[in-house]
Amino acid sequence: MLTDFSKTAYCLQVLKEPLDTTGWKMLNVIQPEKIDYICSYQDENEFYFQRIFKSSLMKQKRFLHIGDDIRFCEEKHGLVINDLPDALYLRKEDLLYFRKLETIAPVFHGISDLYKEACEQDVRDFLESPFIRLGDAYHTGRVGVANRRRITVAREVLKNLSAAERDDMFRYTDEYYPDLKYDGTSFLINNENDLKMLMFGISQRFYTTRITHEKRVANSVSRLDP
Repeated sequence: MLTDFSKTAYCLQVLKEPLDTTGWKMLNVIQPEKIDYICSYQDENEFYFQRIFKSSLMKQKRFLHIGDDIRFCEEKHGLVINDLPDALYLRKEDLLYFRKLETIAPVFHGISDLYKEACEQDVRDFLESPFIRLGDAYHTGRVGVANRRRITVAREVLKNLSAAERDDMFRYTDEYYPDLKYDGTSFLINNENDLKMLMFGISQRFYTTRITHEKRVANSVSRLDP
């Protein structure tokens, strides 16, 4: 959620002024492949935005309509409307709600800078943690998108651990992945792979197989309900 959205540089002009469509062109030739997004204005206050991807386009689709009757339908062009919008702007409250910043970035040009600035600070703070030592050639600017996402997860995990649990987790990481140089206090991070393996350790993705006793790492995990 963004407050005071109309005061930002990436707010659309149509959101800043009273809505007046008299000077707008009427869409009379449907070319859905040229539509980047759609907007629905409701109740004199709410603007609903949806990005249009190729998966949203319907071309030469044939389907059965099942309602009060059943009939065969054929559509040459159409757009699939999602159950939930990608963004919602409330004019009176001057609030923008959205689910994924990367989805709405092409709609509100420049809004992705908000993510970059916040992410840079989060990454910088994380890399300055006392349990991390950076090699001479590695710094915040070298951290890729995947590791930035892992850092977000790791920060949440670490917030819920006691000091003793953190120490145990660091020993666990060192035991499973000794290639990370650990001096008992901090890990030496020289590259993206080093940082990734540290993130895997914090997320407890290392494990030993029950039968063959092989040490492995899980690239993805899902929680099992008891």
